[in-house]
Amino acid sequence: MTTETGYREPDAAAVGRLVDEVLTAAGDPARAATAAWVRSGSSSLVVLGERTAVRVARDPHAAPELLRAQRLVDALPYLPFAVPRSVGEVAVLDGVTAVPVRRLGGTPHEPGSGDPVELRRLLVAIHTIDPTPLEGLLARPRAFYGGDRWYEVLAEDAVPLLPATLRAAARDAVDRLAAAEVPVSAVGHGDLAGANVLWDGGRVVGVLDWDLASVDDPAEDVASLAGWHGWDLAPALADPATVERAALFRAVAPLTVVAFALLRGRPDEEVARAVARAAERLPGRLPG
Repeated sequence: MTTETGYREPDAAAVGRLVDEVLTAAGDPARAATAAWVRSGSSSLVVLGERTAVRVARDPHAAPELLRAQRLVDALPYLPFAVPRSVGEVAVLDGVTAVPVRRLGGTPHEPGSGDPVELRRLLVAIHTIDPTPLEGLLARPRAFYGGDRWYEVLAEDAVPLLPATLRAAARDAVDRLAAAEVPVSAVGHGDLAGANVLWDGGRVVGVLDWDLASVDDPAEDVASLAGWHGWDLAPALADPATVERAALFRAVAPLTVVAFALLRGRPDEEVARAVARAAERLPGRLPG
């Protein structure tokens, strides 16, 4: 299984040596040359051993965030599903950083459908986590696309890169999200969709990739889940006001990928790909 995105990666030979060292230390018989590689993460790639998953930071900038996020996962309380807790020590080789974690069972749910009761159960489990023991480990709200500067980055940097026909509607969605009142903030996952949620027997059995978890508007998680499982399920996942805000998060989501590429100084071709994907996806999401 290989998922390719075009994100830059560290030296392949160094990664292979490091992954082999980490798997050996964890007692996992798999090796980098024959293991499955998952390249869909924007900040890290993952090599899947038999019992161990090795997360590898894509660049030195991503390494401290990878380590912070893993400390967060290791500090999470008991949840009604598994999380990828550490199974060994952090390893560094030739400037490349890797973390061995438990490989979780289950498989991603197919898009376009889902059990609203189970999805609501998942949201409640995450949104009722006590943030107090996690202080200093959670990410900044909306860190993926600017953190405290998210509005400026989306409105002033990302929107102007869109085709002229989309700019006004995209800016309006960003403005409406910024103006939305959030009655209660909660711990949120930040990217609760697709391959990050693992299922077995109709139940959620694992949740991966807690890098963006923060205390923020729970509507962002509603947007991720409903965007993957089918937007018609959104009213069954939260109250109407939260669903309305979730629609705004869903609308601006393609822009956040553009913002990420700009903030990380990604190559021009990567920024161009993000803009092209946003231009394809925005028309069906932007409020009329």
